[in-house]
Amino acid sequence: MTGSVANDPVRELERDMAVMKHRLVAMEKRQESVPTRVTKLEQQFEHMSGQLSELNKGQQELTGVVAGIGKKITWALAIASTLWAILQMVGPTLLRAVFP
Repeated sequence: MTGSVANDPVRELERDMAVMKHRLVAMEKRQESVPTRVTKLEQQFEHMSGQLSELNKGQQELTGVVAGIGKKITWALAIASTLWAILQMVGPTLLRAVFP
């Protein structure tokens, strides 16, 4: 009798239907939570987008400052080179005049 109960097609069908029902309920629960997860992801994306915008602004300001420093250094080197060239041309003449 137990052998026939285990192989009973009606019981197997009921068991399979119970499994399908359980899986369907689990899938519905997951599907219901999707809008919440999507909304949370959208909020995180917007927050990170704002952070990236602020970072971009800061980077642009930093680029401007570095460019300004570069211009000042370029001018300083140009002036120093010019003065050095003038000193090399005028220096020997001045030394001969001071120390005959």
